[in-house]
Amino acid sequence: MASETLTTKKRQSKNGSSLQRKAAPAYRTSENWPLDIEAAYRRDPGPYTAASVWVLLDEEPLELFNGWLVWQEMTNLEERRIANIIQVILDLAARWVGFGQAYPDQAECEMQNGAVFKPDVCVISNKRYDLQAKPVAKGLDHIVLKGSPELVVEIRSPSNRRTQERRKRLTYFENGAEVIWDVDPIKPKIWVYEVEKPEVGREFSEQDEITCERLLLNWKRMVSDFFAKDLSAEDIAGQAAVEWRSESHAEGKAEGREEGRAVGREEGELTALRKILLLQAQIRYGETALPAGLEARLGLYNSAQLTDLAATIASSPTLEEWLASFSE
Repeated sequence: MASETLTTKKRQSKNGSSLQRKAAPAYRTSENWPLDIEAAYRRDPGPYTAASVWVLLDEEPLELFNGWLVWQEMTNLEERRIANIIQVILDLAARWVGFGQAYPDQAECEMQNGAVFKPDVCVISNKRYDLQAKPVAKGLDHIVLKGSPELVVEIRSPSNRRTQERRKRLTYFENGAEVIWDVDPIKPKIWVYEVEKPEVGREFSEQDEITCERLLLNWKRMVSDFFAKDLSAEDIAGQAAVEWRSESHAEGKAEGREEGRAVGREEGELTALRKILLLQAQIRYGETALPAGLEARLGLYNSAQLTDLAATIASSPTLEEWLASFSE
Protein backbone atom coordinates (compact mmCIF):
# COMPACT_ATOMS: atom_id res chain seq x y z
CA MET A 1 0.00 0.00 0.00
CA ALA A 2 1.46 3.33 -1.03
CA SER A 3 1.54 6.55 0.95
CA GLU A 4 0.80 9.77 -0.91
CA THR A 5 0.18 13.43 -0.27
CA LEU A 6 -3.46 14.48 -0.24
CA THR A 7 -3.77 17.29 -2.74
CA THR A 8 -6.37 20.01 -2.96
CA LYS A 9 -8.34 18.04 -5.55
CA LYS A 10 -11.68 16.87 -4.12
CA ARG A 11 -12.29 13.17 -4.58
CA GLN A 12 -15.83 12.04 -5.35
CA SER A 13 -17.41 9.30 -3.28
CA LYS A 14 -20.44 7.17 -4.02
CA ASN A 15 -22.52 9.63 -1.99
CA GLY A 16 -21.02 12.75 -3.52
CA SER A 17 -17.96 14.62 -2.34
CA SER A 18 -17.15 13.63 1.21
CA LEU A 19 -15.77 17.12 1.70
CA GLN A 20 -19.23 18.57 1.11
CA ARG A 21 -21.26 16.28 3.37
CA LYS A 22 -22.63 18.00 6.46
CA ALA A 23 -21.26 15.29 8.75
CA ALA A 24 -17.72 16.07 7.65
CA PRO A 25 -15.77 18.51 9.81
CA ALA A 26 -14.29 21.66 8.44
CA TYR A 27 -10.67 21.02 7.49
CA ARG A 28 -8.09 22.33 5.08
CA THR A 29 -6.47 20.28 2.32
CA SER A 30 -2.88 21.39 2.07
CA GLU A 31 0.41 20.61 0.39
CA ASN A 32 1.78 20.59 3.96
CA TRP A 33 0.17 17.25 4.75
CA PRO A 34 2.74 14.54 5.58
CA LEU A 35 3.91 12.32 2.76
CA ASP A 36 3.91 9.11 4.78
CA ILE A 37 3.77 7.58 8.24
CA GLU A 38 7.31 8.50 9.21
CA ALA A 39 6.76 12.13 8.21
CA ALA A 40 3.62 12.23 10.34
CA TYR A 41 5.49 11.00 13.41
CA ARG A 42 8.38 13.42 12.91
CA ARG A 43 5.96 16.30 13.40
CA ASP A 44 4.26 17.62 16.48
CA PRO A 45 0.84 15.98 17.02
CA GLY A 46 -1.65 17.07 14.38
CA PRO A 47 -5.17 18.49 14.78
CA TYR A 48 -7.20 15.44 13.74
CA THR A 49 -8.89 12.69 15.73
CA ALA A 50 -10.87 9.69 14.52
CA ALA A 51 -14.10 11.26 15.78
CA SER A 52 -13.48 14.58 14.00
CA VAL A 53 -12.72 13.06 10.58
CA TRP A 54 -14.79 9.88 10.64
CA VAL A 55 -16.56 10.67 7.35
CA LEU A 56 -13.24 11.07 5.55
CA LEU A 57 -11.80 7.91 7.10
CA ASP A 58 -14.92 6.01 6.09
CA GLU A 59 -15.04 7.09 2.47
CA GLU A 60 -11.46 7.83 1.48
CA PRO A 61 -8.25 5.73 1.49
CA LEU A 62 -6.87 7.64 4.48
CA GLU A 63 -5.19 6.54 7.69
CA LEU A 64 -4.56 8.62 10.81
CA PHE A 65 -1.09 8.85 12.37
CA ASN A 66 -0.06 11.19 15.20
CA GLY A 67 -3.05 13.42 14.48
CA TRP A 68 -2.25 13.70 10.77
CA LEU A 69 -4.14 12.22 7.81
CA VAL A 70 -2.03 10.29 5.29
CA TRP A 71 -3.27 8.99 1.95
CA GLN A 72 -2.94 5.19 1.87
CA GLU A 73 -4.11 3.23 -1.14
CA MET A 74 -3.11 0.32 -3.32
CA THR A 75 -1.31 1.64 -6.35
CA ASN A 76 -1.89 -1.00 -8.99
CA LEU A 77 -4.18 -3.78 -10.13
CA GLU A 78 -1.73 -6.55 -9.18
CA GLU A 79 -1.72 -5.49 -5.53
CA ARG A 80 -5.52 -5.49 -5.53
CA ARG A 81 -5.67 -8.89 -7.23
CA ILE A 82 -3.39 -10.49 -4.64
CA ALA A 83 -5.21 -8.81 -1.76
CA ASN A 84 -8.53 -10.10 -3.10
CA ILE A 85 -7.44 -13.73 -3.39
CA ILE A 86 -5.84 -13.61 0.09
CA GLN A 87 -9.09 -12.25 1.51
CA VAL A 88 -11.26 -14.88 -0.19
CA ILE A 89 -9.03 -17.78 0.90
CA LEU A 90 -8.73 -16.53 4.49
CA ASP A 91 -12.43 -15.73 4.69
CA LEU A 92 -13.41 -19.26 3.66
CA ALA A 93 -10.89 -20.73 6.11
CA ALA A 94 -12.00 -18.52 9.03
CA ARG A 95 -15.67 -19.26 8.42
CA TRP A 96 -15.03 -22.98 7.97
CA VAL A 97 -13.32 -23.39 11.35
CA GLY A 98 -15.87 -21.10 13.02
CA PHE A 99 -13.31 -18.44 13.94
CA GLY A 100 -14.69 -15.35 12.26
CA GLN A 101 -14.25 -13.76 8.87
CA ALA A 102 -11.85 -11.80 6.68
CA TYR A 103 -12.33 -8.14 5.77
CA PRO A 104 -10.99 -6.16 2.79
CA ASP A 105 -8.99 -2.94 2.85
CA GLN A 106 -10.58 0.14 4.40
CA ALA A 107 -11.71 -1.76 7.52
CA GLU A 108 -10.98 0.87 10.17
CA CYS A 109 -9.06 -0.10 13.31
CA GLU A 110 -8.57 2.56 15.99
CA MET A 111 -5.43 2.14 18.08
CA GLN A 112 -5.03 3.19 21.72
CA ASN A 113 -2.78 6.09 20.69
CA GLY A 114 -5.54 7.52 18.46
CA ALA A 115 -4.11 6.27 15.17
CA VAL A 116 -6.48 4.67 12.69
CA PHE A 117 -5.08 1.88 10.54
CA LYS A 118 -6.73 0.14 7.59
CA PRO A 119 -5.10 -3.24 6.87
CA ASP A 120 -5.02 -4.40 3.27
CA VAL A 121 -6.72 -7.59 4.51
CA CYS A 122 -7.52 -8.72 8.04
CA VAL A 123 -9.20 -11.56 9.92
CA ILE A 124 -11.31 -10.69 12.97
CA SER A 125 -12.80 -13.34 15.24
CA ASN A 126 -16.51 -13.26 15.94
CA LYS A 127 -15.69 -12.84 19.64
CA ARG A 128 -13.42 -9.83 19.09
CA TYR A 129 -15.88 -8.23 16.72
CA ASP A 130 -18.68 -8.52 19.29
CA LEU A 131 -16.49 -7.06 22.06
CA GLN A 132 -14.51 -4.41 20.19
CA ALA A 133 -16.54 -3.21 17.19
CA LYS A 134 -17.93 0.03 18.58
CA PRO A 135 -18.96 3.54 17.51
CA VAL A 136 -15.97 5.76 16.83
CA ALA A 137 -17.34 8.18 19.43
CA LYS A 138 -20.38 8.56 21.66
CA GLY A 139 -23.45 9.63 19.74
CA LEU A 140 -22.09 8.48 16.35
CA ASP A 141 -23.26 5.34 14.54
CA HIS A 142 -20.00 4.88 12.62
CA ILE A 143 -18.53 1.51 13.72
CA VAL A 144 -14.79 0.85 13.92
CA LEU A 145 -12.73 -1.89 15.55
CA LYS A 146 -11.22 -0.62 18.79
CA GLY A 147 -7.82 -2.27 18.58
CA SER A 148 -6.20 -4.66 16.09
CA PRO A 149 -7.59 -7.66 14.24
CA GLU A 150 -6.07 -10.99 15.29
CA LEU A 151 -4.54 -11.44 11.80
CA VAL A 152 -3.31 -8.49 9.77
CA VAL A 153 -2.15 -8.71 6.14
CA GLU A 154 -0.21 -5.84 4.57
CA ILE A 155 0.77 -5.82 0.87
CA ARG A 156 4.09 -4.16 0.13
CA SER A 157 4.32 -1.32 -2.38
CA PRO A 158 7.60 -0.16 -3.94
CA SER A 159 7.20 3.26 -2.29
CA ASN A 160 6.85 1.86 1.23
CA ARG A 161 9.84 2.14 3.51
CA ARG A 162 10.69 -0.75 5.80
CA THR A 163 10.86 1.61 8.78
CA GLN A 164 7.20 2.60 8.46
CA GLU A 165 6.19 -1.05 8.01
CA ARG A 166 8.03 -1.87 11.27
CA ARG A 167 6.31 1.00 13.10
CA LYS A 168 2.87 -0.18 11.99
CA ARG A 169 3.63 -3.80 12.94
CA LEU A 170 4.64 -2.87 16.45
CA THR A 171 1.52 -0.73 16.89
CA TYR A 172 -0.69 -3.55 15.65
CA PHE A 173 0.91 -5.95 18.14
CA GLU A 174 0.60 -3.45 21.00
CA ASN A 175 -3.13 -3.29 20.26
CA GLY A 176 -3.93 -6.99 20.18
CA ALA A 177 -2.74 -8.42 16.84
CA GLU A 178 -1.45 -11.99 17.14
CA VAL A 179 -0.14 -12.59 13.61
CA ILE A 180 0.94 -10.21 10.84
CA TRP A 181 1.65 -11.20 7.23
CA ASP A 182 4.00 -8.96 5.25
CA VAL A 183 3.32 -9.85 1.60
CA ASP A 184 5.75 -8.98 -1.19
CA PRO A 185 4.07 -9.36 -4.62
CA ILE A 186 7.36 -8.93 -6.49
CA LYS A 187 9.51 -11.68 -4.98
CA PRO A 188 6.84 -13.21 -4.30
CA LYS A 189 7.11 -14.09 -0.60
CA ILE A 190 5.30 -13.78 2.71
CA TRP A 191 6.98 -12.91 6.01
CA VAL A 192 5.02 -14.00 9.08
CA TYR A 193 5.44 -12.12 12.37
CA GLU A 194 3.92 -13.28 15.66
CA VAL A 195 3.29 -11.31 18.81
CA GLU A 196 5.92 -13.21 20.85
CA LYS A 197 8.67 -12.15 18.42
CA PRO A 198 7.42 -8.97 16.73
CA GLU A 199 10.80 -8.12 15.19
CA VAL A 200 11.51 -11.57 13.70
CA GLY A 201 9.63 -12.66 10.59
CA ARG A 202 9.59 -16.20 9.21
CA GLU A 203 10.07 -16.19 5.46
CA PHE A 204 7.80 -18.28 3.21
CA SER A 205 8.44 -18.73 -0.52
CA GLU A 206 6.02 -19.95 -3.19
CA GLN A 207 7.19 -23.55 -2.71
CA ASP A 208 6.39 -23.47 1.01
CA GLU A 209 3.23 -24.36 2.88
CA ILE A 210 1.92 -21.71 5.26
CA THR A 211 -0.22 -22.20 8.37
CA CYS A 212 -1.87 -20.06 11.04
CA GLU A 213 -2.30 -22.70 13.70
CA ARG A 214 -3.00 -20.33 16.60
CA LEU A 215 -6.08 -18.94 14.84
CA LEU A 216 -7.08 -21.38 12.09
CA LEU A 217 -6.64 -24.84 13.55
CA ASN A 218 -5.39 -27.50 11.09
CA TRP A 219 -5.55 -25.06 8.17
CA LYS A 220 -2.71 -24.87 5.64
CA ARG A 221 -2.12 -23.55 2.12
CA MET A 222 0.63 -23.42 -0.44
CA VAL A 223 2.03 -19.89 -0.59
CA SER A 224 1.86 -20.05 -4.39
CA ASP A 225 -1.96 -20.12 -4.15
CA PHE A 226 -2.02 -16.52 -2.90
CA PHE A 227 -0.22 -15.27 -6.02
CA ALA A 228 -1.81 -17.58 -8.63
CA LYS A 229 -4.04 -16.26 -11.41
CA ASP A 230 -5.70 -19.53 -12.42
CA LEU A 231 -7.21 -21.01 -9.24
CA SER A 232 -10.65 -22.53 -9.66
CA ALA A 233 -13.42 -21.92 -7.14
CA GLU A 234 -12.75 -25.35 -5.65
CA ASP A 235 -9.01 -24.61 -5.42
CA ILE A 236 -9.77 -21.44 -3.50
CA ALA A 237 -12.06 -23.23 -1.05
CA GLY A 238 -9.38 -25.86 -0.43
CA GLN A 239 -10.12 -28.04 2.58
CA ALA A 240 -13.69 -26.77 2.85
CA ALA A 241 -14.50 -28.08 -0.62
CA VAL A 242 -12.96 -31.45 0.24
CA GLU A 243 -15.13 -31.69 3.36
CA TRP A 244 -18.29 -30.67 1.50
CA ARG A 245 -17.67 -33.38 -1.11
CA SER A 246 -16.87 -35.96 1.55
CA GLU A 247 -20.12 -35.30 3.39
CA SER A 248 -22.19 -35.87 0.27
CA HIS A 249 -20.12 -38.91 -0.72
CA ALA A 250 -20.85 -40.41 2.69
CA GLU A 251 -24.57 -39.85 2.20
CA GLY A 252 -24.40 -41.67 -1.12
CA LYS A 253 -22.44 -44.57 0.35
CA ALA A 254 -24.95 -44.91 3.15
CA GLU A 255 -27.58 -45.78 0.58
CA GLY A 256 -25.50 -48.85 -0.30
CA ARG A 257 -25.91 -48.56 -4.06
CA GLU A 258 -23.55 -47.50 -6.81
CA GLU A 259 -26.21 -45.13 -8.04
CA GLY A 260 -26.34 -43.54 -4.61
CA ARG A 261 -22.56 -43.16 -4.52
CA ALA A 262 -22.56 -41.50 -7.93
CA VAL A 263 -25.33 -39.14 -6.90
CA GLY A 264 -23.41 -38.36 -3.72
CA ARG A 265 -20.26 -37.48 -5.62
CA GLU A 266 -22.12 -35.23 -8.03
CA GLU A 267 -24.15 -33.51 -5.32
CA GLY A 268 -21.02 -33.01 -3.26
CA GLU A 269 -19.37 -31.11 -6.09
CA LEU A 270 -22.48 -29.01 -6.67
CA THR A 271 -22.85 -28.23 -2.97
CA ALA A 272 -19.23 -27.11 -2.78
CA LEU A 273 -19.57 -24.88 -5.84
CA ARG A 274 -22.79 -23.26 -4.58
CA LYS A 275 -21.32 -22.49 -1.16
CA ILE A 276 -18.13 -21.10 -2.67
CA LEU A 277 -20.08 -18.94 -5.11
CA LEU A 278 -22.33 -17.51 -2.39
CA LEU A 279 -19.34 -16.65 -0.22
CA GLN A 280 -17.52 -15.03 -3.13
CA ALA A 281 -20.61 -12.95 -3.92
CA GLN A 282 -20.97 -11.89 -0.26
CA ILE A 283 -17.31 -10.84 -0.13
CA ARG A 284 -17.35 -8.97 -3.45
CA TYR A 285 -20.73 -7.25 -3.28
CA GLY A 286 -21.75 -7.39 0.38
CA GLU A 287 -24.09 -9.89 1.98
CA THR A 288 -26.97 -7.44 2.37
CA ALA A 289 -26.85 -6.47 -1.32
CA LEU A 290 -27.51 -10.00 -2.61
CA PRO A 291 -31.08 -10.58 -3.84
CA ALA A 292 -33.44 -12.83 -1.93
CA GLY A 293 -33.65 -16.30 -3.42
CA LEU A 294 -30.13 -16.26 -4.86
CA GLU A 295 -29.22 -19.54 -3.15
CA ALA A 296 -32.34 -21.22 -4.51
CA ARG A 297 -31.58 -19.87 -7.97
CA LEU A 298 -28.07 -21.31 -7.87
CA GLY A 299 -29.64 -24.67 -7.06
CA LEU A 300 -31.02 -24.75 -10.62
CA TYR A 301 -27.59 -24.69 -12.27
CA ASN A 302 -25.27 -27.56 -13.13
CA SER A 303 -21.55 -27.79 -12.40
CA ALA A 304 -20.43 -26.18 -15.66
CA GLN A 305 -22.82 -23.24 -15.25
CA LEU A 306 -21.73 -22.65 -11.64
CA THR A 307 -18.08 -22.73 -12.70
CA ASP A 308 -18.80 -20.10 -15.37
CA LEU A 309 -20.52 -17.87 -12.78
CA ALA A 310 -17.50 -18.20 -10.48
CA ALA A 311 -15.30 -17.00 -13.33
CA THR A 312 -17.50 -14.04 -14.27
CA ILE A 313 -17.75 -12.75 -10.70
CA ALA A 314 -14.09 -11.67 -10.86
CA SER A 315 -14.68 -9.59 -13.99
CA SER A 316 -18.03 -8.06 -12.96
CA PRO A 317 -17.47 -4.80 -11.06
CA THR A 318 -21.11 -4.51 -10.00
CA LEU A 319 -23.69 -6.98 -8.70
CA GLU A 320 -26.06 -6.00 -11.52
CA GLU A 321 -23.51 -6.95 -14.18
CA TRP A 322 -22.82 -10.28 -12.51
CA LEU A 323 -26.53 -11.13 -12.21
CA ALA A 324 -26.97 -10.24 -15.88
CA SER A 325 -24.52 -13.01 -16.76
CA PHE A 326 -26.84 -15.66 -15.31
CA SER A 327 -28.41 -17.93 -17.92
CA GLU A 328 -32.18 -18.29 -17.85
